[in-house]
Amino acid sequence: MSGGQQQRVALGRALVKEPDVLLFDEPLSNLDARLRLTMRGEIKHLQKNLGITAIYVTHDQVEAMTMADRIAVMSGGHLQAFDSPEELYDRPKTLFVAGFVGNPPMNFVDVEVSQSNGGFVVKTDSISMDVPKERGEKPAAYDGSVILGIRPEDVAITPDGDVSGEVFIVEPLGRENLIDVRVGSLSFLILAPSEDGHKIGDNVKIKFDMDQVQFFDPQTEKSLLWTQ
Repeated sequence: MSGGQQQRVALGRALVKEPDVLLFDEPLSNLDARLRLTMRGEIKHLQKNLGITAIYVTHDQVEAMTMADRIAVMSGGHLQAFDSPEELYDRPKTLFVAGFVGNPPMNFVDVEVSQSNGGFVVKTDSISMDVPKERGEKPAAYDGSVILGIRPEDVAITPDGDVSGEVFIVEPLGRENLIDVRVGSLSFLILAPSEDGHKIGDNVKIKFDMDQVQFFDPQTEKSLLWTQ
């Protein structure tokens, strides 16, 4: 039997017993990518139809995000977060969760956040940008630099960008390109449409969606926005 067939047989044996709780321990780790996609759909559909509580253990964050109603994120034996996939992605409570959940991973940079002309501004040696009050108020109250996080899809290469940089690497992904733009000593991963045709060495301007930035305490690694 193929790997997928063996997985189906094992699942059938478990379901015959009509369990109250079904435990999956990395059931798809040895399957090829296409079969893993098929099996994810079949397992999720079957679990919903039967209404059995299922605990699914995996190191693959894509499996967790696509299959779970709620996700428990563990690191070093400690529970980092327990929330819905949407909450983990949009409002990560710790630096580890922010960097682990999402592919490509979130960009991180040390910044200073301060008040300026009634608003808030983010600064490094290479960049200076305004940040909305609801995002900047708590980081500005922190004594010292904080860690700013922003996802690659929330950074755009555009002629009206606020920050100048140079294209260092272009990785074609098909519909999109993953582009590494260097701004001084800083590096930002950006998802851009493949038809934009950016090349290594291009001088570009980038714009951050400041409504989507995250801030973390560099000491505790906890979010400054979503934790008390």
